[in-house]
Amino acid sequence: MEVKLKRGMLVRWVVDYKYFAAPPTSVGVTPQEPIYLYGIVLEASEVDPQSAVVFCFQDGTWTLLNMINDQFEILTGE
Repeated sequence: MEVKLKRGMLVRWVVDYKYFAAPPTSVGVTPQEPIYLYGIVLEASEVDPQSAVVFCFQDGTWTLLNMINDQFEILTGE
């Protein structure tokens, strides 16, 4: 079921990771302990239902996020 973005929804998105770990039994590294930014949806796009303008609580900026590209999560809202 697809959730429709609405004004007032609390969201979070990953901006970085604290560290990367390389297990001894696998190839490559995996990100560990994501660092999140939190914000509130100010306006949902009428053209692209997966995009919204979000106010970031940490630095007070407005950011355009896309659910697919930015992989943000909806934490609250109807």
